[in-house]
Amino acid sequence: MNTIKVDNVVYSMDIADVHPGGNLFIELFQGQDATNAFQSYHRRKFPHEKMKSYQLETIPETIENDSDYMELCEEIQKVLPTHKSFAPLHYYTKCFFLLFITFALEYCIHSNGSYNWYNMILLGWFFSLVGLNIQHDANHGAISKHFWVNRIMGMSQNWIGGSAIDWMHQHVVQHHIHCNNVEKDPDITGNYFLRLNPLKPLLPHHLFQWFYFTSLLSLFGISYSVQSFINNVLMKNNIPYSNAVQKYIPLERTLTGLSLSRWIILPFLFSEYSLFYTYFNVILMFSVGGFYLSFFFILSHNYQDVLQYSNDTKSFGFLKKQVLTSSNVGGEWLAFLNGGLNYQIEHHLFPRINHSHYPFIAPYVEAFCKKKDIQYVHFPTIMENYLSCMYHLLIMGTNYKPPNYIEKRDKDKDKE
Repeated sequence: MNTIKVDNVVYSMDIADVHPGGNLFIELFQGQDATNAFQSYHRRKFPHEKMKSYQLETIPETIENDSDYMELCEEIQKVLPTHKSFAPLHYYTKCFFLLFITFALEYCIHSNGSYNWYNMILLGWFFSLVGLNIQHDANHGAISKHFWVNRIMGMSQNWIGGSAIDWMHQHVVQHHIHCNNVEKDPDITGNYFLRLNPLKPLLPHHLFQWFYFTSLLSLFGISYSVQSFINNVLMKNNIPYSNAVQKYIPLERTLTGLSLSRWIILPFLFSEYSLFYTYFNVILMFSVGGFYLSFFFILSHNYQDVLQYSNDTKSFGFLKKQVLTSSNVGGEWLAFLNGGLNYQIEHHLFPRINHSHYPFIAPYVEAFCKKKDIQYVHFPTIMENYLSCMYHLLIMGTNYKPPNYIEKRDKDKDKE
């Protein structure tokens, strides 16, 4: 389907050619409803009148505008205008040193054949910091107003062991718009050992998932890298890629393939250690990087009384869904280290604001949520967040459906 939908209006994909942020973001949403994506990235309603020449049809349906969210956007716009919400100078300084150290460390490892455990652990951690601080902001378009800056820096995802296009398809198109939607959010799909989704079968070993889930996170790095390559081959991650992004896939397959193969070929050629010891440490690198990344992501959307909902739920607008399915932890220093992703509430509400600004806007968002009587969850410490996550996983491992799972309540009310 060569169209894109915003509100109740269907547009031709030719609209991508006039998008100031580049064609890619529009192409990712081909055949999808991009209403919430546009509003959260631009903090305003879509200019239908201005884009009238690209309209194909108007669908006769009720538009559920989230007035509270637009009110919040107006408040944030006053304290942080759009043109000031991109990366400040000190962010580029941080990126320079982070990339320089990571490149230099990997070069030294390869050139000296020093694939020992402590070098590989350190490199794995630096890879995760590149993912948190650089590729994440870049692939959300949150570094610069210039598309090419975001695109180039976003391809650091391919270097650290993933795929920028696959990540955007999974993260931007699905997870961000449908956070904790049990039918549409791939981040709570879980697996045989980990039950994050109430639609998944409840198996006996899930009773202990609260205890062993941290061990499973160490497998995330290598599995994610391999799966990214497979997804690019299959052109699918949970749902199929849009046809419009097919032109990017040959490059994605090449870069992701080279990224993985360099950790097979170069250690084989240059390592001064036995191959068993060498490849064990390569796996250790992926494990450490993957663990650090996945640890903070699982905490932010899996905690006590977090909201999970189905497609049938219409009681909550975009603002409530994003706030009630996310949590914050720590403060400004953790934000500096982890790319602001400890401020998940602000990030999900405003994904195109650079993470450097999250500590600044967080008090305004919290005060607004309090005014609207919306629960705003901020854990003072990582340990408190971790214990809350453990409790949530215990509930998911013992109850078929957790207390805050909402399903088809609106339809039931209509019948009454």
